[in-house]
Amino acid sequence: GVSTSSSKFNGWIFPLLMVGLLGLLFANYYFQYLPESVLYPEQGKFAPFFSLSGPGSQYAPLLVSLGAAIAIGFLAQRSRFCTMGALRDVILIRDMHLMWGITALVITAFLVNLGLGQFRPGFVGQPIAHTEHVWNFLGMMLAGLAYALAGGCPGRQLFMAGEGDADSAVFILGMLFGAGFAHNFAIASSPAGVGMWGSAAVITGIVACSVIGFAMKRSS
Repeated sequence: GVSTSSSKFNGWIFPLLMVGLLGLLFANYYFQYLPESVLYPEQGKFAPFFSLSGPGSQYAPLLVSLGAAIAIGFLAQRSRFCTMGALRDVILIRDMHLMWGITALVITAFLVNLGLGQFRPGFVGQPIAHTEHVWNFLGMMLAGLAYALAGGCPGRQLFMAGEGDADSAVFILGMLFGAGFAHNFAIASSPAGVGMWGSAAVITGIVACSVIGFAMKRSS
């Protein structure tokens, strides 16, 4: 619906939650070096807990991640970077302003991967991806449908949540809980193929988003 003003406290809830998680992360670095204080020695961590194997266990150093996030967040917020918004503007009003940001991202990613020897054309051999193309397509179709209904891509929703948009905050929390649910209940895919319940989840999501979209449609 139409954006409306709310209390400042409402806008601070999500940023404060993220600051709290960052505080836990710093506490994690502190407690893991105190053997007597480690609550879960089998994890080797205090809180929050990390994956012990797979892509979830691989991450950049904290200060590098934090610095890059602040820089990218500032630039993306100031430029209104949004993949869904770019496609919407090109299709509906023939405006290329936001699309130039997408073009710059694609070109930069291409050059960096080429320079690092990580460029792999095609679908085979891509990181943490499978080659079951039907479910790749349907999964991304569901993602695009959800982003269109939400009014923006995940990146844009994240920036807006930081600006105090409570709707975007709910969207981001839904992504976080959804990712955790998918990885803990055999829904997420891997290079081995689609998860046990991945196909059913995609079909259910497409049906649910379609029903929501048609049910909430407004006549002009």
